[in-house]
This record gives sequence, structure tokens and C-alpha cells, in this order.
Amino acid sequence: MKRLLSIWFAFALVLQPAARLLAHAGHDKAPGEDGAGPLTGPITITPEAAKNLGLKLETADLRTLEKTLSALGHVEADPARVVSLTSRISGRVTRLSVNEGDRVAQGDFLLEIESRQIGDPPPRIEFKATIGGTVLDRHIFTGDSVEPDSHLLKVADLSSLYVVARIYEGQIALIQPNQKVRVRAEAYPDQVFEGTVEGHTAQLDSETRTLGVRVRVPNPGLRLLPNMRATLSIVTAVADSIITVPLSAVLGEAGNLFVFVQDDKDPQTFLRTPVVVGQRDDRYVEIVEGVLPGANVVTVGNYQLQYVPPAPRKTVADSHDMPAKAQPASEAKSH
Repeated sequence: MKRLLSIWFAFALVLQPAARLLAHAGHDKAPGEDGAGPLTGPITITPEAAKNLGLKLETADLRTLEKTLSALGHVEADPARVVSLTSRISGRVTRLSVNEGDRVAQGDFLLEIESRQIGDPPPRIEFKATIGGTVLDRHIFTGDSVEPDSHLLKVADLSSLYVVARIYEGQIALIQPNQKVRVRAEAYPDQVFEGTVEGHTAQLDSETRTLGVRVRVPNPGLRLLPNMRATLSIVTAVADSIITVPLSAVLGEAGNLFVFVQDDKDPQTFLRTPVVVGQRDDRYVEIVEGVLPGANVVTVGNYQLQYVPPAPRKTVADSHDMPAKAQPASEAKSH
């Protein structure tokens, strides 16, 4: 019996290191992985870590906060800036110089049609652009037959266009001419296009009970194209001199919101600061409590920052590891 107990005890000693290793492996998780929570308190990081996180900061300040109405819409060409080309004669397309998407200047040659009228040679008619713009569509090819009033192609000036949104019946009273509008297209999520309310449709859609609102948007870079989807933020009211930070600066859940504030004395240290928020628009949120004007808050990289382990601090033991200062030769001899 004693021999069996001795064998069991020796076997347990062999397995103990492995058991410790397995137990440690189950808890050795990087910050941010399953089971690892965000860190609290000040976080000090190196400049290299800040660069890797892509940290960006913005100053909390007194701003004009705008109350906005959000709506979905799409881009349309301004009908007053669109020219459709048609033929008044029967004939055949003998020359064609443009494709859909081409940009043309006023007076540029577009196409030529040879008339079916008897003649030697048959008369030919050239068509030139009456406005500068983009060829939106083209319904002909070289050699095609055309008849009177046949639609040939369409040219549109897209330097200024409409974004048309749909709003609900209960929101109509909030919309006024010349209201400022910020437009964000799905194709360019990081760019904001500024526009103004110009008008609306004459009646509600009988099925959706919505009204179409036309927003004039300058498009100098011609980035917006007809039929693109867009999100609109229509400014309906303004509140002045409110402490605000960008929406992206605030993390957490309702009742437990916070921002990372850069330490005044150490720019590489960030303080997790609880905040109480108020009204907001599509860009900024009011800070009712927690942050004062002039504080620098993290707006990009803050989500990752909450999982970064604090930089190790030097202790008394670290000073003993430093090499001893060399003594002068005369002082060494005296010892």
C-alpha cells in the first residue's frame, strides 16, 4: 500500500507543472479578446503605440449645435440643366464621337446623320453640344437608322444637381426653403456635401404618405452622380454656445458614457473621463458634465485605446539594475 501511495505521489508531481501551464493558458488573453475587459484609469502609451493606433484628437469647445432631421434620398440631375438630342429627319448615323460618361464642352461635335432625302450626295446634318456636361445616355450606334423625333442622346450639366429626399407627413412643418443640409453619399462615406432646401413636390405620395424634398447641392468635382443613394441631415434649429465634442469621441452605454481626455502635463497619457451628454446633431454631441472647453479628446483610435495595457512604471528595484557610476581613479585608490 505504501508503495502504491509513493508511485501516485511521484506521478502527481510530474503532472503538476503541466496542470499549471494549462490553467495559465486559459487566462492568457490579449486585451480586447473574449473574456478580457477594457482597462480603467489613466493609460500611458508610447508615441509609437499612438501612431499604430492612429490616434486623432479634437478640442472640446463652445460650438453652435444644430438640431437636424435625417432623411434618405437619391441624386437627380437638374432638369433645367439637361438637354435631350433628337432628330427632325429620317436618315442614318454616319459618324458618332461620344460614349456614355464622356464629358463634352459646348459646341463639341457629337454625331452626324445622313438624310434619306434624294441628293448627290445626300445631305448630312451635324449635331453639336448646346451645353457643356456629361453624356448621360446614348441610344444610337454608327449605321443605325433614325426617324423624326428619335431620341439620340442626353447631355447633362452635373456641376449642380438635386438630392431628393422623402419625409413623412408629420415632419413637413419642420421644412423651410433655404435650410442648410448636409448630404452624405454611400459612395463617399467620409465626405460631406453642403446643400440647401430649394423646394418640394406638390403633393404627398398616396401610398407612403411622404413628401419629396428637393435639395440643391453644388457638385464641382462631379463626384455625385444621378441615382446615387444619399443620407441627408436637414438643419431645423440651432443652439448657440454649447460645450460639444465629436460624436466619435464618446464611448460606452447609456448611463456609463466616457471619453478619453489627454493629460495636460503628459501628452502620452489619456484619462478615462465619465461624461453626461445632452442634445446632438449629425456631427457633435453636447457635454453637460465631465469635460471643459479646451480639453483634447480622442476621436479616432479611442475604442482600441481602452484595451491598451498601461506602460510599465519604474520602481525602486529598477534603479538597482542601472550600472554603477564609474569612480575617479584617485578615489578608487583611496579605497
